[in-house]
Amino acid sequence: MNKIPVVLISGFLGSGKTTLLLRLLAYAANRQWRTAVLMNEMGEQDVDGDILSGEMPDLPIEKLLDGCICCTKRDELGQALKSLLDRKPDLVFIETTGVANPEQILEDLQDPTLVDRISIRGKIALADCSKFLEYNSFFASSRELVRTLRGQISFADRIILNKAGECEEKQIHKVITSIRKINTTASLSVTDYSRLDEHEMFAALQLEPTENHSHSSHASNRQGSPADRLQGSAWSGEEDRSKLGRRNHEGAFTHNEHRHGHGEEAGHGSHSYTGLDTLTLSAPTPFPLEISLIETFLAARGSDLLRAKGYIQLSTGPSLVQWAGSQLAIEPSTLKLQRGYLTLIGHRLDKTRIVQQWEDLLSGVVQ
Repeated sequence: MNKIPVVLISGFLGSGKTTLLLRLLAYAANRQWRTAVLMNEMGEQDVDGDILSGEMPDLPIEKLLDGCICCTKRDELGQALKSLLDRKPDLVFIETTGVANPEQILEDLQDPTLVDRISIRGKIALADCSKFLEYNSFFASSRELVRTLRGQISFADRIILNKAGECEEKQIHKVITSIRKINTTASLSVTDYSRLDEHEMFAALQLEPTENHSHSSHASNRQGSPADRLQGSAWSGEEDRSKLGRRNHEGAFTHNEHRHGHGEEAGHGSHSYTGLDTLTLSAPTPFPLEISLIETFLAARGSDLLRAKGYIQLSTGPSLVQWAGSQLAIEPSTLKLQRGYLTLIGHRLDKTRIVQQWEDLLSGVVQ
């Protein structure tokens, strides 16, 4: 039996995993390779999966939400992967949550029901050059989280030091030195907007392009690849902002939360060794919000907020809203929202206070 190649993509929150995945998917589609994706999100809403589906509607995707495949979603990993393998793809990408332990995932992929069907061909880890040293210092009190951050680097055979355009050369060298103390053998690329040599990367997979697939590829029918639309120029220090795709998203969401923990079953009220939580806030669409209000609200969370993403009806129209590295990115969307949402991921979030402040913000708009 020919084993199906699997590439595992890990990296901390906001490091550029989905941007990289879109670039790799576009390259694979141009080479006529059939791809499939298993995507894992800590939050209960799947922003990243919707971005992929919006750009590549025919792409087979399995989504594991509201938990991490290295702990609370471990039992679902095997079945989700088998569902993709039954589609007989040429290549499967697994994108983990930002706080996943890739070593645990690799161990689970050695399950007897999977080991004869898959071959791990790539272990990619992304690191945010602008935040890597800060995160290691900020999370020093959480041994489990620091272990996870370093584990993502140590497991990789390819490390992508991303967002280097935001950093001075001195900082880049400091981060490289720190990374090399963790992993001395992996290839290391310094880049911006997850740009790299896809041909060189895919060569390591030892796949040959197939020109006679009976089905169409997953490439977007819009001009240019999704990744090229997503990203600015290659690393040059320019302050181009990543642009993310969009897809229609409907549904009503409430103030639900999820706490991520390793070593025990995580739940809404359980202790988290990492101290990372998610909180999904509802945003009724009849009352559009100003971008400045969103930015002020998120900035007020300070260093406790690591990531935020969701679809919200702004005064400028339906938009994909993302917060990473204390920066807000807004991408107009064609979606028709019944109710918007914003998922926050942070370190020991004061959820009661956040919900109250969000409701106060909304009540001010309604009035």
